[in-house]
Amino acid sequence: MGRRLYSIPVAFRILIVSSLFLCVLRESSRIRAFEPVRIGVDEGNAIDLNGAVVDPLKSSGGKVVVLIFVRVDCPISNRYAPTIRGIERRTRLENAGRIAFWLVYPDRSESAEQIRKHEREFGYDLPALRDVRRSLVTESHALATPEAAVFDANRKLVYHGRIDNLYEDFGRARPAATTHELEDAIRATLDGKEVANASAPAVGCYISDLK
Repeated sequence: MGRRLYSIPVAFRILIVSSLFLCVLRESSRIRAFEPVRIGVDEGNAIDLNGAVVDPLKSSGGKVVVLIFVRVDCPISNRYAPTIRGIERRTRLENAGRIAFWLVYPDRSESAEQIRKHEREFGYDLPALRDVRRSLVTESHALATPEAAVFDANRKLVYHGRIDNLYEDFGRARPAATTHELEDAIRATLDGKEVANASAPAVGCYISDLK
């Protein structure tokens, strides 16, 4: 076989080798086309305002974790800013080192600068995350803003839903809240007790309306 190949003129040998090389390239390209697309290191994770990937449950080191979903343009969410700040401040002072709060922005169109501006305007002093792939939304079963999720020290979701019952419906609020589901859930979780109401429907801006 080797002798017959060398009996072929040089030009034809070059043509044969070139054809084989092109076939290998085409096959390699075809295989690569079916490889999964790698989107990036932040796939399935939230990112902070500096673009770093963050898993708030892992990074909180065995603490109770509270995620509060907000948007810069949701009027109900913005009205809750003083309530959210108050809950965080009271809980942190009473339970130093045992609980971690995070603001979560599920609208991927909201830039880091818009979020920083929003935090300044509404007096937030909480770490903020951009849930661009809605991984935290999914994990928390969040449907609207504002809405909260509480995870115990073992990363188990023990409560998700409204902060309190101030709003009866969109555009219809009580003079003052008469139930305080989020604070009740936090207190029970910190005390190692079962949360009485594991969920409560929230009134606000639907996350499903976001692109």
